[in-house]
Amino acid sequence: MEQLTQLTPLSEQAPSRTGEDLAAVARGDRRAFERLYREFGPRVFRFAFRLIRDRAKAEEVVNDVMLEVWKSAAQFSGLSAPSTWILGIARHRTLNAVRGKTLYVTDIDAAGDVPDEAPSVEAGLDREALAARLRAALDRLSPEHREVIELTFMEELSYKEIAAIAQCPENTVKTRMFHAKKKLEPLLARLLSAGGLQ
Repeated sequence: MEQLTQLTPLSEQAPSRTGEDLAAVARGDRRAFERLYREFGPRVFRFAFRLIRDRAKAEEVVNDVMLEVWKSAAQFSGLSAPSTWILGIARHRTLNAVRGKTLYVTDIDAAGDVPDEAPSVEAGLDREALAARLRAALDRLSPEHREVIELTFMEELSYKEIAAIAQCPENTVKTRMFHAKKKLEPLLARLLSAGGLQ
């Protein structure tokens, strides 16, 4: 699985206006808040929806997170990137939303194979079928393993940023990623052999 092990997290890009907007929000600037909402609303929604698979609850999480950003912007200390701070709030609110809701998690050993929905290897896998199979694979991971995959590859955060969001040591994040990759390798190997991933 050389391709899988070569994947590395992308660290946050060059500083953006986010820090400036956060400072402006702390002063009550509604336009800065609107910019933050446009930038982080979709990211928070995707993160929450991937974990709880409930559109209405994910939308509630977005509203709760952004309301918290509006109320608490002055408390941002600058010890982490603004996006790390906001996604940390999102993680906390998502975990609160999960309480009382069953996560889509199956023990990897108890889960059956993901059926090959492609008509033939020659026909290849269309994007929708591939996405569905990847989602099914992610659903087999524990919440901690799925979270580290989501934050690394979907949100493009570094291990250090994920550790700050998850409030755990960076080595714990690395360990979770190692185990998540190990559990995903068999499915990804099948997809590669079927020509589903390049």
